[in-house]
Amino acid sequence: MTTIFNVYCDESCHLEHDRQPVMVLGAVWCPLEKTREISVPIRGIKTRHGLSPKFEFNLNPNAEN
Repeated sequence: MTTIFNVYCDESCHLEHDRQPVMVLGAVWCPLEKTREISVPIRGIKTRHGLSPKFEFNLNPNAEN
């Protein structure tokens, strides 16, 4: 039996002239059948803290978001 995974990827905003020498790639994955079980509680955490569904954060205080 084959397990299908959902993979969620994102990258830091590395631009040619942003004075940042590195770019970071990240990913998380979960089995397809666990997607709702994982995403519903995460959505609840975002709602409780007043975050938008497309919540992103930036650790660079000088970067524009």
